[in-house]
Amino acid sequence: MLSGYTGERLLLTLWVGSLWAIGYLAVPMAFANLELHTAGDYAGKLFYAVNIIGVVSASILLVSRLFIFGVRAFPRYWRSWLILLMLMVSLAFVGFIQPEMQALKQLGLEQGNHIEQFNHLHKLSENLYLLLSLFGLMLVLTTDKRAEAANEA
Repeated sequence: MLSGYTGERLLLTLWVGSLWAIGYLAVPMAFANLELHTAGDYAGKLFYAVNIIGVVSASILLVSRLFIFGVRAFPRYWRSWLILLMLMVSLAFVGFIQPEMQALKQLGLEQGNHIEQFNHLHKLSENLYLLLSLFGLMLVLTTDKRAEAANEA
């Protein structure tokens, strides 16, 4: 059976690996090789999938950390707060940013309508995605092992 630490590392690797693979490999390749409209639709679907992976992964990680550390000790760990922040950003993507961008595209970006709103949301999503990627990398490269050992002592 996997330990809590190993399970957390595996789940983080899945989540953060998908963030990096989709955002910095698959989507740029789509825009380099497909027609702009097709690439945009494909990218939207890929980003939706990676954000669902993020919501599920962060939820599992937070619940498992609550069981490991307990409700009282949970807030002492910076990694818990970072996972919570990443969950909120992923929920913002799934619940607001992506649906709003899709609605604006359906309203007619081809005619130039709503292009400014779309560009604003696109820039916001780029910046938030970069933050998610960097926060995820920070989680993958670090550990709470010392804090866990102190908690068990």
